[in-house]
Amino acid sequence: MNNLGEILKEKRIALKMSQKELAEDICTQPLISSIEKGKYIPNSQILILLCQRLQIDIDNISLDNNYQISSKAEFNNMITTLCNNHEYKKLKEFLLQDSTINSISNDEQTKAYYYYLGVAYLQADHDLDAAQTNFKLVLSNYNTKNKLTTLNRLTSASLAVIFAKKGLMNSSNEYLNNAFRNFDTARFETNQIALFYLAAYSRSLLNKNIDAITWVDQGIEFASQHDSHYMLGNMYYLLAQLLSKSNQSDASNQSRDRSDMFAELFGEKIFKTN
Repeated sequence: MNNLGEILKEKRIALKMSQKELAEDICTQPLISSIEKGKYIPNSQILILLCQRLQIDIDNISLDNNYQISSKAEFNNMITTLCNNHEYKKLKEFLLQDSTINSISNDEQTKAYYYYLGVAYLQADHDLDAAQTNFKLVLSNYNTKNKLTTLNRLTSASLAVIFAKKGLMNSSNEYLNNAFRNFDTARFETNQIALFYLAAYSRSLLNKNIDAITWVDQGIEFASQHDSHYMLGNMYYLLAQLLSKSNQSDASNQSRDRSDMFAELFGEKIFKTN
């Protein structure tokens, strides 16, 4: 199950409730049908009321998936916990432990390991060179004949951010273009939404605010098209910053309010970018 509509539909059926009964005094039955089919993402007020009626804990609706670094569940669960809580210093310490390294058993897990280690160095230590080295290890066995995975795309987008931080626009552009190569033919994964955030963030670092705003808008639209709330809090927070820089204070305040709403509604932690 990978979207909000499916979650609501499954719970409604489990409670032996019709669409009409679910919609009563909240919205229309056709709207419930559109939500369940993934054709419409409800606003926060409607979503809260629907979840209350269906006895769903909104905090438990989480659509992003972390990659496996081990065949042992406890190691993967630790990655999920540390990443979701943005505890990157602990993440780096955990990844560098011998027991963690020894639990890696195949190539895909190795790639995921280096990806998370790159993230940890970037977020915990702001060590651009160490992060760059680890991200490039993820892509070391990749060539253009291979099909791009979402992990490959995320790694390329992360490298676009690193080179933007270094002020190397051409390199940043190269990796960003690679992250979205043949994207229109890729099968949807929730983690793909993060690509738009990374693209917007990399553009903002290069003072390309109009481009950054465009990427955020595309990311919000992409998430809505796939009935996902993932990263929306961070998207709107970044959009608020970009609009503020563009002297659009009213629009900035509206975006910040939406960021707060999604952060509170779904327990999403917000990256305080600079």
